[in-house]
Amino acid sequence: MSQTTFGNESDSADSSQEATNGDDGGISIRDRLQTESSGGVFANKDLVRSDTIIDEDRIVGRDDQLGRVVDNLKPVLQNEGIPDMLLSGPSGTGKSLIIHAVCKQIVELCESQGKTFGVLSINSEGPKTADRAVYRLVKAAADDLGVDPGVPQTGVSTDQKLERLYELMREYYDGVIFILDEIDMLEGPYQEAEYNSLIYQLSRARKLADFDGPISLTTITNYADFMKNLNSRAQSSYNPDDIFFDDYDANQLRSILHNRRDAFKPDSIADDVIPLVAAFGSQTHGDARKAIDLLRWAGELAERRGADTVTETDVRDAQEKYTENRKLRHISGISTQKKLSIYAVAATANYAREHSEWIPAGPAFKTYQFIADTMDTDQYSRETFVNHVTEQSTYGVLDFERRGKGRGRGVHMYFSLSEDPETIMKTIREDSRFEDLAHEEATISAVVRERVKQFRSKN
Repeated sequence: MSQTTFGNESDSADSSQEATNGDDGGISIRDRLQTESSGGVFANKDLVRSDTIIDEDRIVGRDDQLGRVVDNLKPVLQNEGIPDMLLSGPSGTGKSLIIHAVCKQIVELCESQGKTFGVLSINSEGPKTADRAVYRLVKAAADDLGVDPGVPQTGVSTDQKLERLYELMREYYDGVIFILDEIDMLEGPYQEAEYNSLIYQLSRARKLADFDGPISLTTITNYADFMKNLNSRAQSSYNPDDIFFDDYDANQLRSILHNRRDAFKPDSIADDVIPLVAAFGSQTHGDARKAIDLLRWAGELAERRGADTVTETDVRDAQEKYTENRKLRHISGISTQKKLSIYAVAATANYAREHSEWIPAGPAFKTYQFIADTMDTDQYSRETFVNHVTEQSTYGVLDFERRGKGRGRGVHMYFSLSEDPETIMKTIREDSRFEDLAHEEATISAVVRERVKQFRSKN
Protein backbone atom coordinates (compact mmCIF):
# COMPACT_ATOMS: atom_id res chain seq x y z
CA MET A 1 0.00 0.00 0.00
CA SER A 2 1.50 3.32 -1.04
CA GLN A 3 1.67 6.14 1.45
CA THR A 4 2.08 9.85 0.89
CA THR A 5 4.94 11.35 2.87
CA PHE A 6 4.87 15.00 3.91
CA GLY A 7 7.96 17.06 4.54
CA ASN A 8 8.41 19.56 7.33
CA GLU A 9 6.40 22.74 7.62
CA SER A 10 9.06 24.86 5.97
CA ASP A 11 9.35 22.55 2.96
CA SER A 12 5.58 22.55 2.51
CA ALA A 13 5.45 26.33 2.58
CA ASP A 14 8.28 26.58 0.08
CA SER A 15 6.68 24.09 -2.27
CA SER A 16 3.32 25.87 -2.16
CA GLN A 17 4.97 29.20 -2.92
CA GLU A 18 7.44 28.04 -5.55
CA ALA A 19 5.80 24.99 -7.15
CA THR A 20 7.32 24.47 -10.58
CA ASN A 21 7.05 22.05 -13.47
CA GLY A 22 9.69 19.60 -12.36
CA ASP A 23 13.15 20.38 -11.01
CA ASP A 24 14.49 22.25 -14.02
CA GLY A 25 13.71 25.74 -12.72
CA GLY A 26 10.59 26.13 -14.85
CA ILE A 27 8.09 28.95 -14.34
CA SER A 28 6.17 28.64 -11.07
CA ILE A 29 2.41 28.11 -10.84
CA ARG A 30 2.00 31.54 -9.26
CA ASP A 31 3.97 33.19 -12.08
CA ARG A 32 1.79 31.45 -14.64
CA LEU A 33 -1.36 32.66 -12.90
CA GLN A 34 -0.11 36.24 -12.61
CA THR A 35 1.40 36.56 -16.08
CA GLU A 36 -0.92 38.39 -18.48
CA SER A 37 -1.46 36.60 -21.77
CA SER A 38 -0.20 38.51 -24.75
CA GLY A 39 -2.06 36.35 -27.24
CA GLY A 40 -5.52 34.84 -27.41
CA VAL A 41 -8.60 35.51 -29.50
CA PHE A 42 -11.04 36.78 -26.87
CA ALA A 43 -11.73 40.40 -25.98
CA ASN A 44 -14.68 39.69 -23.62
CA LYS A 45 -15.40 35.99 -23.23
CA ASP A 46 -18.50 36.64 -21.09
CA LEU A 47 -20.35 37.68 -24.26
CA VAL A 48 -20.15 34.10 -25.52
CA ARG A 49 -21.31 32.53 -22.29
CA SER A 50 -24.93 31.50 -22.76
CA ASP A 51 -25.94 32.52 -19.22
CA THR A 52 -24.70 36.12 -19.54
CA ILE A 53 -27.51 38.69 -19.26
CA ILE A 54 -27.08 40.76 -22.41
CA ASP A 55 -28.26 44.18 -23.52
CA GLU A 56 -31.47 44.61 -25.49
CA ASP A 57 -29.67 45.40 -28.74
CA ARG A 58 -28.16 41.91 -28.77
CA ILE A 59 -31.54 40.15 -28.61
CA VAL A 60 -32.50 38.84 -32.04
CA GLY A 61 -35.66 37.27 -33.46
CA ARG A 62 -37.77 37.67 -30.35
CA ASP A 63 -39.53 41.00 -30.89
CA ASP A 64 -43.03 39.66 -30.17
CA GLN A 65 -42.03 37.77 -27.01
CA LEU A 66 -39.90 40.67 -25.78
CA GLY A 67 -42.77 43.11 -26.33
CA ARG A 68 -45.22 40.99 -24.37
CA VAL A 69 -42.87 40.54 -21.41
CA VAL A 70 -42.15 44.28 -21.36
CA ASP A 71 -45.87 45.12 -21.51
CA ASN A 72 -46.61 42.69 -18.68
CA LEU A 73 -43.93 44.06 -16.34
CA LYS A 74 -44.13 47.75 -17.22
CA PRO A 75 -47.02 48.47 -14.79
CA VAL A 76 -44.71 47.73 -11.85
CA LEU A 77 -43.11 51.13 -12.49
CA GLN A 78 -46.45 52.72 -11.59
CA ASN A 79 -46.86 50.32 -8.65
CA GLU A 80 -49.71 48.61 -10.50
CA GLY A 81 -50.48 44.92 -10.64
CA ILE A 82 -48.54 42.67 -13.03
CA PRO A 83 -49.73 39.34 -14.45
CA ASP A 84 -48.26 35.89 -14.00
CA MET A 85 -46.47 34.49 -17.04
CA LEU A 86 -45.65 31.09 -18.51
CA LEU A 87 -42.72 31.08 -20.95
CA SER A 88 -42.71 27.85 -22.92
CA GLY A 89 -40.81 26.44 -25.88
CA PRO A 90 -37.74 24.34 -26.74
CA SER A 91 -34.38 24.73 -25.01
CA GLY A 92 -32.18 27.61 -26.08
CA THR A 93 -34.92 29.74 -27.62
CA GLY A 94 -34.48 32.81 -25.42
CA LYS A 95 -36.97 32.27 -22.60
CA SER A 96 -34.59 32.85 -19.70
CA LEU A 97 -32.64 35.43 -21.68
CA ILE A 98 -35.70 37.62 -22.30
CA ILE A 99 -37.16 37.53 -18.79
CA HIS A 100 -33.84 38.29 -17.11
CA ALA A 101 -32.94 41.05 -19.58
CA VAL A 102 -36.28 42.80 -18.96
CA CYS A 103 -36.07 42.29 -15.19
CA LYS A 104 -32.60 43.82 -15.14
CA GLN A 105 -34.01 47.00 -16.68
CA ILE A 106 -37.02 46.98 -14.32
CA VAL A 107 -34.71 46.74 -11.29
CA GLU A 108 -32.62 49.70 -12.51
CA LEU A 109 -35.68 51.84 -13.31
CA CYS A 110 -37.22 51.07 -9.92
CA GLU A 111 -33.97 52.06 -8.22
CA SER A 112 -34.08 55.40 -10.03
CA GLN A 113 -37.56 55.91 -8.49
CA GLY A 114 -36.36 54.98 -5.02
CA LYS A 115 -38.11 51.60 -5.08
CA THR A 116 -36.76 48.07 -4.66
CA PHE A 117 -37.94 45.39 -7.08
CA GLY A 118 -36.97 41.85 -6.13
CA VAL A 119 -36.13 39.28 -8.81
CA LEU A 120 -36.14 35.92 -7.02
CA SER A 121 -35.05 33.34 -9.55
CA ILE A 122 -34.19 29.65 -9.16
CA ASN A 123 -33.61 26.72 -11.48
CA SER A 124 -36.02 23.97 -10.45
CA GLU A 125 -33.79 21.15 -11.67
CA GLY A 126 -31.64 21.31 -8.54
CA PRO A 127 -34.04 21.40 -5.57
CA LYS A 128 -36.21 18.42 -6.61
CA THR A 129 -38.78 19.18 -3.88
CA ALA A 130 -41.00 22.17 -3.13
CA ASP A 131 -39.46 22.49 0.35
CA ARG A 132 -35.95 22.87 -1.07
CA ALA A 133 -37.22 25.23 -3.75
CA VAL A 134 -38.79 27.51 -1.13
CA TYR A 135 -35.53 27.57 0.80
CA ARG A 136 -33.65 28.56 -2.37
CA LEU A 137 -36.08 31.43 -2.86
CA VAL A 138 -35.45 32.55 0.73
CA LYS A 139 -31.70 32.29 0.09
CA ALA A 140 -32.03 34.23 -3.18
CA ALA A 141 -33.83 37.04 -1.36
CA ALA A 142 -31.35 37.04 1.52
CA ASP A 143 -28.37 37.15 -0.85
CA ASP A 144 -29.96 39.96 -2.85
CA LEU A 145 -30.63 41.98 0.30
CA GLY A 146 -27.43 41.12 2.15
CA VAL A 147 -29.26 39.71 5.17
CA ASP A 148 -29.34 36.37 6.96
CA PRO A 149 -31.78 33.80 5.50
CA GLY A 150 -33.29 33.50 8.97
CA VAL A 151 -34.25 29.83 8.56
CA PRO A 152 -32.11 26.69 8.18
CA GLN A 153 -32.26 24.54 5.07
CA THR A 154 -33.46 21.56 7.09
CA GLY A 155 -35.18 21.06 10.42
CA VAL A 156 -38.09 23.47 9.91
CA SER A 157 -41.31 23.13 7.95
CA THR A 158 -41.98 24.46 4.48
CA ASP A 159 -44.58 26.78 5.99
CA GLN A 160 -41.94 28.34 8.22
CA LYS A 161 -39.69 28.91 5.21
CA LEU A 162 -42.56 30.47 3.29
CA GLU A 163 -43.34 32.78 6.18
CA ARG A 164 -39.71 33.90 6.27
CA LEU A 165 -39.88 34.55 2.52
CA TYR A 166 -43.02 36.65 2.99
CA GLU A 167 -41.38 38.49 5.89
CA LEU A 168 -38.42 39.48 3.72
CA MET A 169 -40.78 40.63 0.98
CA ARG A 170 -42.84 42.81 3.32
CA GLU A 171 -39.79 44.35 4.96
CA TYR A 172 -37.59 45.08 1.95
CA TYR A 173 -39.40 44.93 -1.41
CA ASP A 174 -41.87 47.19 -3.19
CA GLY A 175 -42.55 44.56 -5.85
CA VAL A 176 -41.45 40.99 -6.55
CA ILE A 177 -41.22 38.58 -9.45
CA PHE A 178 -40.65 34.88 -8.81
CA ILE A 179 -38.93 33.11 -11.73
CA LEU A 180 -39.05 29.32 -11.64
CA ASP A 181 -36.89 28.07 -14.51
CA GLU A 182 -37.36 24.48 -15.72
CA ILE A 183 -40.40 24.22 -13.48
CA ASP A 184 -41.31 20.81 -14.92
CA MET A 185 -38.20 19.34 -13.25
CA LEU A 186 -39.69 19.98 -9.79
CA GLU A 187 -41.45 16.63 -9.65
CA GLY A 188 -40.39 15.30 -6.26
CA PRO A 189 -40.54 11.68 -5.13
CA TYR A 190 -44.30 11.33 -4.89
CA GLN A 191 -47.07 10.56 -7.34
CA GLU A 192 -48.25 14.15 -7.69
CA ALA A 193 -45.56 16.53 -8.95
CA GLU A 194 -44.41 19.01 -6.34
CA TYR A 195 -44.54 21.97 -8.70
CA ASN A 196 -48.30 21.94 -8.08
CA SER A 197 -48.00 22.99 -4.43
CA LEU A 198 -45.28 25.56 -5.14
CA ILE A 199 -47.24 27.19 -7.97
CA TYR A 200 -50.37 27.21 -5.81
CA GLN A 201 -48.55 28.96 -2.96
CA LEU A 202 -46.62 31.51 -5.00
CA SER A 203 -49.50 32.45 -7.28
CA ARG A 204 -51.39 33.44 -4.11
CA ALA A 205 -48.37 35.06 -2.45
CA ARG A 206 -49.78 38.61 -2.49
CA LYS A 207 -52.68 37.52 -0.33
CA LEU A 208 -50.78 34.99 1.79
CA ALA A 209 -47.92 37.40 2.46
CA ASP A 210 -50.23 40.38 3.06
CA PHE A 211 -48.03 42.17 0.54
CA ASP A 212 -49.10 45.57 -0.82
CA GLY A 213 -46.93 45.72 -3.93
CA PRO A 214 -47.20 43.98 -7.32
CA ILE A 215 -46.18 40.31 -7.58
CA SER A 216 -45.71 38.07 -10.61
CA LEU A 217 -45.02 34.35 -10.80
CA THR A 218 -43.20 33.44 -14.02
CA THR A 219 -42.60 29.79 -14.81
CA ILE A 220 -40.33 28.59 -17.61
CA THR A 221 -40.65 25.19 -19.26
CA ASN A 222 -39.76 23.37 -22.47
CA TYR A 223 -43.26 21.88 -22.67
CA ALA A 224 -45.95 23.78 -24.54
CA ASP A 225 -48.75 21.85 -22.80
CA PHE A 226 -47.36 22.21 -19.27
CA MET A 227 -50.61 23.72 -17.93
CA LYS A 228 -52.41 20.45 -18.61
CA ASN A 229 -50.16 18.77 -16.02
CA LEU A 230 -51.27 21.02 -13.16
CA ASN A 231 -53.79 19.79 -10.64
CA SER A 232 -57.09 21.60 -10.20
CA ARG A 233 -55.92 23.70 -7.24
CA ALA A 234 -52.87 25.02 -9.08
CA GLN A 235 -54.88 25.69 -12.24
CA SER A 236 -57.50 27.62 -10.30
CA SER A 237 -54.94 30.04 -8.81
CA TYR A 238 -52.41 30.27 -11.65
CA ASN A 239 -53.73 31.89 -14.84
CA PRO A 240 -50.61 33.08 -16.66
CA ASP A 241 -50.07 34.90 -19.91
CA ASP A 242 -48.71 31.98 -21.96
CA ILE A 243 -45.86 33.20 -24.19
CA PHE A 244 -44.45 30.64 -26.64
CA PHE A 245 -40.89 30.70 -27.97
CA ASP A 246 -40.31 28.80 -31.21
CA ASP A 247 -37.00 27.49 -32.58
CA TYR A 248 -34.44 29.84 -34.06
CA ASP A 249 -33.67 29.29 -37.73
CA ALA A 250 -30.16 29.42 -39.21
CA ASN A 251 -30.45 33.10 -40.21
CA GLN A 252 -31.55 34.12 -36.71
CA LEU A 253 -28.71 32.12 -35.17
CA ARG A 254 -26.27 33.81 -37.50
CA SER A 255 -27.56 37.23 -36.41
CA ILE A 256 -27.34 36.22 -32.73
CA LEU A 257 -23.71 35.17 -33.18
CA HIS A 258 -22.84 38.29 -35.16
CA ASN A 259 -24.26 40.37 -32.32
CA ARG A 260 -21.74 38.75 -29.99
CA ARG A 261 -18.79 38.96 -32.35
CA ASP A 262 -17.18 41.65 -30.19
CA ALA A 263 -16.50 38.90 -27.65
CA PHE A 264 -13.47 38.35 -29.88
CA LYS A 265 -10.59 40.60 -30.83
CA PRO A 266 -10.85 42.32 -34.24
CA ASP A 267 -9.98 40.04 -37.16
CA SER A 268 -9.65 37.01 -34.90
CA ILE A 269 -12.52 35.04 -36.49
CA ALA A 270 -12.32 33.62 -40.00
CA ASP A 271 -15.26 34.58 -42.25
CA ASP A 272 -16.64 31.03 -42.43
CA VAL A 273 -16.74 30.48 -38.64
CA ILE A 274 -20.04 32.13 -37.69
CA PRO A 275 -22.01 30.67 -40.67
CA LEU A 276 -20.70 27.19 -39.78
CA VAL A 277 -21.56 27.55 -36.09
CA ALA A 278 -25.05 28.76 -37.07
CA ALA A 279 -25.46 25.78 -39.38
CA PHE A 280 -24.52 23.34 -36.61
CA GLY A 281 -26.87 25.21 -34.26
CA SER A 282 -29.82 24.96 -36.63
CA GLN A 283 -29.20 21.23 -36.92
CA THR A 284 -29.66 20.91 -33.13
CA HIS A 285 -33.25 22.21 -33.21
CA GLY A 286 -32.41 25.92 -33.26
CA ASP A 287 -30.80 26.05 -29.83
CA ALA A 288 -29.04 29.42 -29.49
CA ARG A 289 -27.47 28.42 -26.17
CA LYS A 290 -25.63 25.54 -27.81
CA ALA A 291 -24.59 27.71 -30.74
CA ILE A 292 -23.12 30.35 -28.42
CA ASP A 293 -21.31 27.71 -26.39
CA LEU A 294 -19.96 26.14 -29.57
CA LEU A 295 -18.54 29.49 -30.72
CA ARG A 296 -16.81 29.93 -27.36
CA TRP A 297 -15.40 26.38 -27.40
CA ALA A 298 -14.02 26.96 -30.89
CA GLY A 299 -12.26 30.09 -29.60
CA GLU A 300 -10.87 28.18 -26.63
CA LEU A 301 -9.50 25.47 -28.94
CA ALA A 302 -7.82 28.14 -31.06
CA GLU A 303 -6.18 29.62 -27.96
CA ARG A 304 -4.96 26.23 -26.78
CA ARG A 305 -3.09 25.71 -30.04
CA GLY A 306 -1.58 29.18 -29.72
CA ALA A 307 -3.44 30.65 -32.69
CA ASP A 308 -4.65 34.24 -33.04
CA THR A 309 -7.53 33.29 -35.37
CA VAL A 310 -10.51 30.96 -34.93
CA THR A 311 -10.92 28.76 -38.01
CA GLU A 312 -13.45 26.33 -39.47
CA THR A 313 -11.28 23.48 -38.18
CA ASP A 314 -11.67 24.79 -34.62
CA VAL A 315 -15.46 24.80 -35.05
CA ARG A 316 -15.53 21.25 -36.38
CA ASP A 317 -13.25 20.03 -33.60
CA ALA A 318 -15.43 21.79 -30.99
CA GLN A 319 -18.58 20.25 -32.47
CA GLU A 320 -17.01 16.80 -32.37
CA LYS A 321 -16.08 17.22 -28.71
CA TYR A 322 -19.54 18.55 -27.92
CA THR A 323 -21.24 15.47 -29.30
CA GLU A 324 -19.28 13.24 -26.94
CA ASN A 325 -21.34 12.51 -23.85
CA ARG A 326 -19.34 13.79 -20.92
CA LYS A 327 -21.15 11.70 -18.33
CA LEU A 328 -20.61 8.49 -20.27
CA ARG A 329 -16.97 9.42 -20.83
CA HIS A 330 -16.63 9.88 -17.08
CA ILE A 331 -18.18 6.46 -16.42
CA SER A 332 -15.68 4.89 -18.83
CA GLY A 333 -12.81 6.21 -16.72
CA ILE A 334 -13.86 5.19 -13.19
CA SER A 335 -12.50 2.20 -11.28
CA THR A 336 -13.74 -1.36 -11.74
CA GLN A 337 -15.62 -1.44 -8.43
CA LYS A 338 -17.35 1.87 -9.17
CA LYS A 339 -18.30 0.63 -12.63
CA LEU A 340 -19.68 -2.53 -11.05
CA SER A 341 -21.76 -0.50 -8.60
CA ILE A 342 -23.17 1.79 -11.30
CA TYR A 343 -23.84 -1.20 -13.56
CA ALA A 344 -25.90 -2.81 -10.80
CA VAL A 345 -28.01 0.35 -10.37
CA ALA A 346 -28.50 0.67 -14.14
CA ALA A 347 -29.43 -3.02 -14.45
CA THR A 348 -31.95 -2.66 -11.61
CA ALA A 349 -33.52 0.33 -13.36
CA ASN A 350 -33.49 -1.40 -16.75
CA TYR A 351 -34.87 -4.81 -15.79
CA ALA A 352 -37.43 -3.97 -13.09
CA ARG A 353 -40.94 -4.72 -14.33
CA GLU A 354 -42.15 -1.33 -13.14
CA HIS A 355 -39.71 1.17 -14.65
CA SER A 356 -39.65 3.67 -11.81
CA GLU A 357 -37.43 6.75 -12.01
CA TRP A 358 -36.21 6.11 -8.45
CA ILE A 359 -34.36 2.84 -7.80
CA PRO A 360 -34.24 1.45 -4.23
CA ALA A 361 -30.70 0.81 -3.00
CA GLY A 362 -31.58 -2.57 -1.44
CA PRO A 363 -32.37 -4.45 -4.66
CA ALA A 364 -29.53 -2.62 -6.44
CA PHE A 365 -27.05 -3.88 -3.81
CA LYS A 366 -28.35 -7.45 -4.13
CA THR A 367 -27.88 -7.13 -7.89
CA TYR A 368 -24.34 -5.84 -7.27
CA GLN A 369 -23.58 -8.92 -5.17
CA PHE A 370 -24.90 -11.26 -7.87
CA ILE A 371 -22.93 -9.56 -10.64
CA ALA A 372 -19.77 -9.58 -8.51
CA ASP A 373 -20.21 -13.35 -8.05
CA THR A 374 -20.76 -13.77 -11.79
CA MET A 375 -17.56 -11.87 -12.55
CA ASP A 376 -15.69 -13.65 -9.74
CA THR A 377 -14.54 -10.32 -8.34
CA ASP A 378 -14.31 -8.87 -4.85
CA GLN A 379 -17.48 -7.81 -3.08
CA TYR A 380 -17.65 -4.78 -0.83
CA SER A 381 -20.06 -3.91 1.96
CA ARG A 382 -23.38 -2.22 1.35
CA GLU A 383 -21.99 0.99 2.84
CA THR A 384 -19.09 1.03 0.36
CA PHE A 385 -21.46 0.21 -2.50
CA VAL A 386 -23.71 3.15 -1.54
CA ASN A 387 -20.68 5.44 -1.23
CA HIS A 388 -19.47 4.44 -4.70
CA VAL A 389 -22.89 5.15 -6.17
CA THR A 390 -23.65 8.42 -4.39
CA GLU A 391 -20.20 9.76 -5.29
CA GLN A 392 -21.33 9.81 -8.92
CA SER A 393 -23.91 12.51 -8.13
CA THR A 394 -20.96 14.93 -8.11
CA TYR A 395 -20.50 14.23 -11.82
CA GLY A 396 -24.18 14.44 -12.73
CA VAL A 397 -24.51 10.70 -13.38
CA LEU A 398 -27.34 10.29 -10.88
CA ASP A 399 -29.18 11.78 -7.94
CA PHE A 400 -30.05 10.16 -4.63
CA GLU A 401 -32.26 10.72 -1.63
CA ARG A 402 -33.37 9.03 1.57
CA ARG A 403 -37.05 8.41 2.25
CA GLY A 404 -38.78 7.46 5.45
CA LYS A 405 -41.36 4.68 5.23
CA GLY A 406 -43.25 5.58 8.36
CA ARG A 407 -42.92 4.69 12.03
CA GLY A 408 -40.95 1.50 12.61
CA ARG A 409 -40.28 0.95 8.90
CA GLY A 410 -36.94 2.68 8.62
CA VAL A 411 -35.38 4.89 5.97
CA HIS A 412 -34.41 3.70 2.49
CA MET A 413 -31.94 5.11 -0.01
CA TYR A 414 -33.10 5.65 -3.61
CA PHE A 415 -31.11 6.44 -6.77
CA SER A 416 -32.22 8.22 -9.95
CA LEU A 417 -30.04 7.96 -13.07
CA SER A 418 -29.62 10.97 -15.35
CA GLU A 419 -28.80 8.80 -18.39
CA ASP A 420 -30.64 5.94 -20.05
CA PRO A 421 -29.75 2.82 -17.99
CA GLU A 422 -29.26 0.62 -21.05
CA THR A 423 -26.81 3.17 -22.49
CA ILE A 424 -24.88 3.19 -19.20
CA MET A 425 -24.70 -0.61 -19.25
CA LYS A 426 -23.44 -0.66 -22.84
CA THR A 427 -20.81 1.94 -22.00
CA ILE A 428 -19.51 -0.12 -19.08
CA ARG A 429 -19.50 -3.32 -21.17
CA GLU A 430 -17.04 -1.63 -23.53
CA ASP A 431 -14.54 -2.39 -20.76
CA SER A 432 -13.24 -5.90 -21.55
CA ARG A 433 -13.66 -6.90 -17.90
CA PHE A 434 -17.42 -6.41 -18.24
CA GLU A 435 -18.10 -7.53 -21.82
CA ASP A 436 -19.24 -11.03 -20.81
CA LEU A 437 -22.15 -9.54 -18.87
CA ALA A 438 -23.92 -9.10 -22.22
CA HIS A 439 -24.46 -12.89 -22.17
CA GLU A 440 -25.95 -12.80 -18.67
CA GLU A 441 -28.85 -10.42 -19.36
CA ALA A 442 -31.58 -12.99 -18.85
CA THR A 443 -30.16 -14.16 -15.53
CA ILE A 444 -29.48 -10.64 -14.23
CA SER A 445 -32.99 -9.61 -15.31
CA ALA A 446 -34.52 -12.47 -13.32
CA VAL A 447 -32.44 -11.60 -10.25
CA VAL A 448 -33.44 -7.93 -10.45
CA ARG A 449 -37.15 -8.68 -10.72
CA GLU A 450 -37.06 -11.12 -7.81
CA ARG A 451 -35.12 -8.69 -5.57
CA VAL A 452 -37.43 -5.78 -6.44
CA LYS A 453 -40.48 -7.96 -5.83
CA GLN A 454 -39.16 -8.95 -2.40
CA PHE A 455 -38.38 -5.33 -1.52
CA ARG A 456 -41.84 -4.11 -2.45
CA SER A 457 -43.58 -6.90 -0.60
CA LYS A 458 -41.78 -5.85 2.60
CA ASN A 459 -42.17 -2.12 2.09
